[in-house]
Amino acid sequence: MGRYTIRRLLQLIPVLLGTTFLINYMVWQLPGDPFAGRCGQRPCPDSYVSAMRSQFGLDQPILVQYWQFLKNMLTGNLGVDFNQVPVATQLGDAWPITIRLALLAVAIEAVIGISAGVLSGLKRGGFIDNVVTISTLFLLSLPVFVTGFLLQWLLGVQFQVITPTVSDEAPIMELIVPAFVLASLNMAFTARLTRTSIVENRRSDYVRTAIAKGLTNRRVVGVHLLRNSLIPVLTFLGTEVGSLMSGAIITEGIFNIHGIGGLLYRAITGQDYTIVVPIASLLVLVYLVSNLLVDLLYGVLDPRIRYE
Repeated sequence: MGRYTIRRLLQLIPVLLGTTFLINYMVWQLPGDPFAGRCGQRPCPDSYVSAMRSQFGLDQPILVQYWQFLKNMLTGNLGVDFNQVPVATQLGDAWPITIRLALLAVAIEAVIGISAGVLSGLKRGGFIDNVVTISTLFLLSLPVFVTGFLLQWLLGVQFQVITPTVSDEAPIMELIVPAFVLASLNMAFTARLTRTSIVENRRSDYVRTAIAKGLTNRRVVGVHLLRNSLIPVLTFLGTEVGSLMSGAIITEGIFNIHGIGGLLYRAITGQDYTIVVPIASLLVLVYLVSNLLVDLLYGVLDPRIRYE
């Protein structure tokens, strides 16, 4: 596994370089000048636009800009945004909050989704299966913002179980309901995917062999059936960390969470690409690392998988 891990890490380098170069090229080549409309109702003077373009290196060739970006990312010196606020400071304040929110959402998604899917698959056609099917259909039919506003109104305003908005520190307890909202849609997908995998693998030869050997039902399900059925579910969950971070804009906006989602949204609307590019590049890195970890966990779930 060590050689496989090293080879995969080396494979990540050209992928990371290629994607970050495309991000830099596409963002900075978008039509319109990000500095032209930063003087209110009046057009900005040409001297101001030229000075800003020179400060942020936009008057340089794209390869020079990308090389400077790589050096800044490796050294952690991300410079300042268009408002002269350090980018690293803003990312340092927002990233921990979004990471907590995303990891908590993945945990809720995995625990509830897998549990519901396993029970539904084992009790196929029964009452539990019907309840899970109806519940997942209900969650899939609701947009995330509807679920968010509904839970905020019910739990925060009507029953006053939670605070309607999250404080600046964003402790774990205050992030439970926003994490549930963020995970609600994918939780339904996880439950359905787990159910389908359980139903298919129950008819497999290795399950019949385990039952014929006289193994207990708990051991058949826990050791043989569940481990093999979780492989496609693990693949789905592994890609969720990055997508939940980038897709948390709506949830963070509803609950007033000062995370990456809100920071990215404000940067996009303000055309402040000094923030958009580092966030997009870091999300690419999160995707690549999470996919690598998922591939390594395959061998833990299924001993038949060998890494060479």
